[in-house]
Amino acid sequence: MTPPILPSLPPAPHRVPHWFALSYLGALVVVSLYPFTEWEFNGQPWLDFLLYPLPYYRTAFDQGVNVLAYVPYGVALARMFRPAWLGVLAALGLGALTSLVIEIIQLYLPMRVASNLDVLCNAAGALAGGLLATLPWTVRLGRAMQRLRRRWLLADNSADYALMLVALWFLTQINPANPLFGVVVMPEGLPQPFESPIADPALFLFLLEAGGAMLNLTATLLFIASFLARRRDYAPVLGGFFLLAWLFKVAVAAAMLKPVAYFAWINPHVLAGLALGGVLTWLLCHTQRLVQSICALLLLGLAQLAAAQWPLVAADDDQRGLFRWAYHLTNINALSEFANRLWPWAALACVLLSISRQLRRERW
Repeated sequence: MTPPILPSLPPAPHRVPHWFALSYLGALVVVSLYPFTEWEFNGQPWLDFLLYPLPYYRTAFDQGVNVLAYVPYGVALARMFRPAWLGVLAALGLGALTSLVIEIIQLYLPMRVASNLDVLCNAAGALAGGLLATLPWTVRLGRAMQRLRRRWLLADNSADYALMLVALWFLTQINPANPLFGVVVMPEGLPQPFESPIADPALFLFLLEAGGAMLNLTATLLFIASFLARRRDYAPVLGGFFLLAWLFKVAVAAAMLKPVAYFAWINPHVLAGLALGGVLTWLLCHTQRLVQSICALLLLGLAQLAAAQWPLVAADDDQRGLFRWAYHLTNINALSEFANRLWPWAALACVLLSISRQLRRERW
């Protein structure tokens, strides 16, 4: 009998809902309290705002965002508890408590306003997420997704964490003014002076911008490929992911950017980097899985190094003229910056876990 290519160990249990809830909580805190400056207590008792009349100025858009923002959080919280009714109560209670604590902290920020309506909308969103996670058709959908997961991904809990990170990766692209798969942002304002380590400053910027896109694309695709169970699935999965990322960027650009800035997220430098990244990914996908994991690890680190070498700074004012609703630019930038800083390190940890499991299988 021919031994399997990847002898499997008993799959370890995962805690994807716990880690997702923790990551999402971080995103909520960052968006709600960004930029974490000018702290000053106004003397208002902490809970008085709960008894105020509902805000006179409110829009359906803002209320809808406040509800929808807590739905994924409620889903994750509900999945952390058994039985189902306890999950729903936990989603409502912990979701409302999270919102209440954030609103109280906003009393210390002059740029923020504590709102009882926000607490109500957030709690409603968390409750909706909790109910959504426990509905019978949602449970059946979850079982179907588990069957697809067993078919497409490795029988290892590191693949479950990788799947969660792939979903969270789209938060890194939520700002439509930032380049697709880019790790650097070109300012829209006046030219900024900087010292180039090579004789041609324009070439230096091109190498960083195109090289960063190449490294980021290749690292992300190799990260996904290293968790796929079958090599023949590489082309449809990686191609489908890139297409989905492209469509996501197109959608957020159409929703948020002015028509004149619709393609602010793409330029010839980024296209050159993506083309090179596609070729490099194709070459590395022909290597062994362990080699792919190690390359993904190295490329993730190199992408962050390229971003750290970028000498130009893009301020909010540079991008404000690109957006239809400049009021929400601060929150969008906060969420994008949080995701871009957190995701590579979480992916590095996930890849290291996968590499350790692969080395353990080889010893077996």
